[in-house]
Amino acid sequence: MSLAALLLVLAGAALHAAWNIVAKRAAGGGVVFVWLFGLVSIALAAPLAAWTWWRHPQGLTPAMGAAVLASAAVHVLYSLVLQRGYREGAFSVVYPVARGSGPLFSVAAALMVWAERPSALGWAGVAALLAGLFVSAGGSQLLRRGDAPGQRSGVYWGLLTGLFIAGYTLIDGWAVKSLGMAPVLFYALALLSRSLLLAPFAWRRRTEFRGQWQAHRQAIVLVGLLSPAAYTLVLLAVQVSPLSYVAPVREVSMLIGTFFGARLLGEAVKPAQVVGAGVMVSGVLALALA
Repeated sequence: MSLAALLLVLAGAALHAAWNIVAKRAAGGGVVFVWLFGLVSIALAAPLAAWTWWRHPQGLTPAMGAAVLASAAVHVLYSLVLQRGYREGAFSVVYPVARGSGPLFSVAAALMVWAERPSALGWAGVAALLAGLFVSAGGSQLLRRGDAPGQRSGVYWGLLTGLFIAGYTLIDGWAVKSLGMAPVLFYALALLSRSLLLAPFAWRRRTEFRGQWQAHRQAIVLVGLLSPAAYTLVLLAVQVSPLSYVAPVREVSMLIGTFFGARLLGEAVKPAQVVGAGVMVSGVLALALA
């Protein structure tokens, strides 16, 4: 994995953790919250996409259109499931389980679809990252005490979110790797499609618009800016590095989110999370050298 790709993924991971912490604080927003921060994201991404297209015009094929629509649909479901998870479970359970389970499916898909073959050191890095994620998420404790208050629902919604993470990772990887779409252009079109898909549902709750904006204005703007910035960095990394490397490394966001989220949200950091963090760092180093 090149140094440039590693830095792109790590920067994206930091931004991803930041917007998830903000979203947790506004977990009651639901559909209206997701739709509003999507509009902010479009306002940021549209000029960049237009500039990218002007510099490097690219015609859209039917396959590209299908990738955009599929990504939009899966991202909508992901956003709604994540918001539900944050309402039902603790951030320290939902976030790490979601980010830890996503790469398991993503790496498997990359191996099957693009026939990627990581080196021995690459495999070691992937294994270390996934093991660190499992330990940091309190995996053994969750397996033993899945019925503890907030644990079962947190694990359930976290795993469901992880499935959607794997889904959009595969679709987006297909768009930028196989179809050759410019990441900024692809993401902007997917954002627009998401907002259009959500518009009818948001319109049914239009009486909530003013209340959501007044209650969560800062969160809507922050998530709307940080979310597309984070994922665009990852898409850029996918262009120049195997998805089977990028998918696990980007889950360092869980490490960042766990520690900073715990401090900001008043949730305790357990010793297992510190151990898991060390294992994850070793995995990142292995992938950096692979």
